[in-house]
Amino acid sequence: MRILIIGTGAIGGFLGARFIEAGEEVYFCDLKADLMERIILHGLVIQELDGRERRFFPAGTCTDPTQLSKECDLVLFAVKSYATKVAAGRAVLSRAITKDTIILTLQNGLGNAEILGDIFGTERLIVGTTAQGATLLEPGIVRHGGVGPTFVGLWKSDREGDAMDLINTVVSLFIRAGLEIHVSHDVTKLIWEKLLVNVGINAITAITGILNEGVYRYEPAKKVSRKAVQEALQVASKLGIPLREDIEEHVLKVAVATGRNRSSMGQDVDRKHRTEIDAINGAIVKLGEELGVETPINWTLTNLVKTLELSYMET
Repeated sequence: MRILIIGTGAIGGFLGARFIEAGEEVYFCDLKADLMERIILHGLVIQELDGRERRFFPAGTCTDPTQLSKECDLVLFAVKSYATKVAAGRAVLSRAITKDTIILTLQNGLGNAEILGDIFGTERLIVGTTAQGATLLEPGIVRHGGVGPTFVGLWKSDREGDAMDLINTVVSLFIRAGLEIHVSHDVTKLIWEKLLVNVGINAITAITGILNEGVYRYEPAKKVSRKAVQEALQVASKLGIPLREDIEEHVLKVAVATGRNRSSMGQDVDRKHRTEIDAINGAIVKLGEELGVETPINWTLTNLVKTLELSYMET
């Protein structure tokens, strides 16, 4: 299977390595030319759970998807949510993507599926979430921090038979790569439940500098997490999105399960990069304003993260 992964960060790099190990033909695409050259010369390094350090070499790399002329069976978007529109706009011009290419997103936050659906169409768009724990230690070096399931489902389609063929192709890929995967028939619920996990963990860890487990271990952090999730739950309820009844406890269990990881937003702040706050807590605030739901905790977390961003991005 020929796979193009757009975005070579923690999850994109980790999954790409697993697909390479499974014998797939994998291409990495990232704006950072020095990173792409480093991976071609020295491989993508994965620090495994057992302490081993392994190197994986892709079939090729590019800094722009239009540079790849080989037709791909699947394109995985693993870029930050704020980069989705630009990355997809470039990818749609590439000869690598045909009418039969499966588009898969495992990104955080709200809005990614809508953008990809507008650009590529919804018939071949698969949306998912993954609980695999991965930390980008530095460009080209990823630490696998914990095993977790991946859930996928078709965004929208009127062709049920064809849709299941697409889903089965992705499921088979993950199984060959030794990754746990499940099919969801309600991707909106899937996205929102992952969103609430991020709402309850990411901004708190980014602001305080703690690991994910701290959200559960430290009572003040746990209280803030619960309040942020409760606000998000009220927004989801207004939208008519039914979520699991134990969502608050589920968020805390995820914090424990990924305990030694730094959240993706925490990693962004550590590296003084732009965060995905607008697509996570910020999205809850925006929807809350539209729906008449008060979201003071998410408003505060959003503005504190934005303050952090300004403090290092203006220097």
